[in-house]
Amino acid sequence: MSSLDDTIACVVCGGGGSDGGDKEVSASTKKCTSCVQKNDHCNKVDKESNNNVGGSVDAISDTFGREADISSICAACGKSGDHLKACTACRLVKYCNRDCQISHRSKHKKECRKRAAELQRARDDNTSDKLFQDPPPKEDCPICFLPIPFAMGPSIGGMRTSYMACCGKTLCCGCVVASKNQIKKGKMKDCCVYCRVPLPKSEEEVVKRLRRRMELNDPDAFYGLGCEYRDGDLGLPQDMSKALELWNRAAELGSISAHHALGVAYDNCDRVEVDNKKVIHHWKIAAIGGHEMARYQLGGIEYNDGNMSLAMKHWMIGARSGEGNSLKMVGEGFKTGYVTKDEYAKTLREYQISLDDMKSDQRTRAANELSGQTIYN
Repeated sequence: MSSLDDTIACVVCGGGGSDGGDKEVSASTKKCTSCVQKNDHCNKVDKESNNNVGGSVDAISDTFGREADISSICAACGKSGDHLKACTACRLVKYCNRDCQISHRSKHKKECRKRAAELQRARDDNTSDKLFQDPPPKEDCPICFLPIPFAMGPSIGGMRTSYMACCGKTLCCGCVVASKNQIKKGKMKDCCVYCRVPLPKSEEEVVKRLRRRMELNDPDAFYGLGCEYRDGDLGLPQDMSKALELWNRAAELGSISAHHALGVAYDNCDRVEVDNKKVIHHWKIAAIGGHEMARYQLGGIEYNDGNMSLAMKHWMIGARSGEGNSLKMVGEGFKTGYVTKDEYAKTLREYQISLDDMKSDQRTRAANELSGQTIYN
């Protein structure tokens, strides 16, 4: 039995002690008798609750009168473990398996939707803050060290790129075509111009290399194979569902091109149900990441909705990145009074600077030689 001391105060409630108070304080625990009794009661409740392994999280929460720690408890059956998977919509609760999730759905649905909406609003707010900021600098070709745009084709100076599945590098068309010409002349071995690995001899080998890169979580490999499934190339069946699956994984890994491709698929692909919310969501992420065509397309959406100021903002950013379609629309905005003379002049200057940074004689020759073809190694 611990002795009582009237000269010290309780470490929990501060009662007792020489400064006043009628509570008796234990010299060993430094707690008054009231706090000791409360602690014993709480320990009893904890022990009873821990024995209730078959109960649900709701029951455990009721026992404590507060929200339970669900980090390692199944929300449906109450079992604990490290194998539980979180609800993908709200991330608030975890389940043993799909059956547990389904059985708990009626109880969780309202809270889940509320939390999911909150998360989406937070993501939208974060996206809106970044949407009209200048995009990050373009990545350089690792051979010629000139910037590579995301958009391809005539609107961006006829640019093409090639993803090399041997080393995971994206090369500009100028360097790839130049190396191929050297190979044809016998001045270079039939190998990747970057890593010197022999080029694939068959479509099957290309697919194998892509899959090996996917094992390393290379987002460009997921995106590239998704494009092949979309088009039915490299001996693969045309499968839009598989393409969407691969693009979604690429987007999760950070592929800006995959976000743009998903937006295009949900916008006007006859094999995918139209979903305007997903279109805008993916194109916004792509535009923030620097995708020139996504920026142009967002401007088109705002234009069609009558938001001319926002449309011109998008197009001016796109034009400053070197995208020709956006520049044309900024010119139309200047003619109709939605763009000032200074804004138009600044956009013209920055468009030319961006385009000149990407241009080279080698790239121009390659663009003419390819005439719209896609190189893919």
